[in-house]
Amino acid sequence: MTLQARGLEAGYGRAAILSSIDLTLEPGGIVAVIGSNGAGKSTLARTLAGLLRLKQGEIEADGVLVQDHSAERRARSGLILVPEGRRLFGRQTVAENIRIGGRAASRRSPERARQNVEMLLDSFPVLRERWNQKAGLLSGGEQQMVALTRAVASEPRYLLLDEPSLGLSPRLTQEVFRLVTLIARETGAGILLIEQMAEQALQIADFAYVLEQGRITAEGPSSEVGSSEAVRTAYLGK
Repeated sequence: MTLQARGLEAGYGRAAILSSIDLTLEPGGIVAVIGSNGAGKSTLARTLAGLLRLKQGEIEADGVLVQDHSAERRARSGLILVPEGRRLFGRQTVAENIRIGGRAASRRSPERARQNVEMLLDSFPVLRERWNQKAGLLSGGEQQMVALTRAVASEPRYLLLDEPSLGLSPRLTQEVFRLVTLIARETGAGILLIEQMAEQALQIADFAYVLEQGRITAEGPSSEVGSSEAVRTAYLGK
């Protein structure tokens, strides 16, 4: 049971952004995708989630080809995107935002989804204090925690996190990565962590891909990728 991409090519209009992308994500694992701005990381997330149509290639989730499925259908089957910028409903409360995610779990296991949400609220109790507060009034870090909790409420099989640390302080970035590790371990969801903070992402990932100009230029266990001289120079500042 895996999420697999084979030979992906995608882009906008006639412009090809991704080319010959192959990757694998297993339930319960964390796979990091690192690369510079403009490398195609967000395009990859949008393509896997169904927001951008493939030009070529296949996407298979647990044995089912889904590249022709709509984004909504992929989400209902457990392929969930947490987009860059969080995209919360700012005029709705924390509780209302999280319940939106819970509706997607109604056909799978709502009780398990509820338990997973409670686990995250226990791990980040400030959300309980903000439960009835408008999401638009929260800090950036708090909004990211709501976005993660909303995604977990949908009981994902595979969770696509697009730049979850964007705009956060080092302390809150560390907190987000702690919760990402907790989600993978406790829910069994496979997590594709698309991240600008390469060093921190490699520390929690099992496997990693380096994306440059729309192509995967390196891959392997995260410890090996992180020890590569080219990666250390380009992305780790070492």
